Amino acid sequence: MDKEAIRTLVIDDEPAFAENLVAMLRGENLSVQVIGKAQSIDEGLAMITQYDPDLVFLDIMLREGSGFDLLRRCSERNFQVIFITAYDQYAIEAFKFSAIDYLLKPVASHELVAAVERVHSLLHLKQGQADRQLRVLLENMQGVSAQNRRLVLRESETLHVINLTDILWCAADGSYTTFHLEDGSQITVSQHLKEYEMLLESQDFFRVHRSHLVNLQKIRRLDKADGGTLHLTDSSTLPVSVRKREHLVHRLSKLG
Repeated sequence: MDKEAIRTLVIDDEPAFAENLVAMLRGENLSVQVIGKAQSIDEGLAMITQYDPDLVFLDIMLREGSGFDLLRRCSERNFQVIFITAYDQYAIEAFKFSAIDYLLKPVASHELVAAVERVHSLLHLKQGQADRQLRVLLENMQGVSAQNRRLVLRESETLHVINLTDILWCAADGSYTTFHLEDGSQITVSQHLKEYEMLLESQDFFRVHRSHLVNLQKIRRLDKADGGTLHLTDSSTLPVSVRKREHLVHRLSKLG
């Protein structure tokens, strides 16, 4: 059975780029119906209201503001967003925390295909889930502290929004990662632990073992015998790799 076509808007102030993006979507034979193109925030808002799209390709930098300004002014945000951007590390980090797709200019066809395929997998989500995800993005773009920062996790049927302070540790299971939370619950997502290590290492998380990424704020004590064992605030224990132990001690000594 063919996939239902994703009703799509392209909002970018470079007409040549927008035309090229539409041509790429058609050339890859994706299940996408481009229902409009806009070059400004006002025009984009009007088209979103008029057409009620499933997906918006949104340039970060528009002439009279940013794509984030457009989202803040949008009264209904029940659509998926794929951001288009030149390299902007701060924005990209916010996208990753919010589990929102982005494409770097010039857009690579295989990345475009993968991003659209992910949108297809999210169309079944409950009403309001896309808006919740975008609210987290806008919060994270405001430079909130680590104590207030939130992370969006995609499970097969659900988007979870969790506080970083609620995470005890993350465990690797092949190409999956399981988040162990302070309330005893677990969330498993289909991403490698390495991806979360790179995202969270600046937020007081440390990879103590090839299979475990730990919230340093949740460590009660470290026993150095037998290679090393961590005791967490919920009474869980985790092994520490011998080669990681010295670095872990250094990181713990730097905590405020």
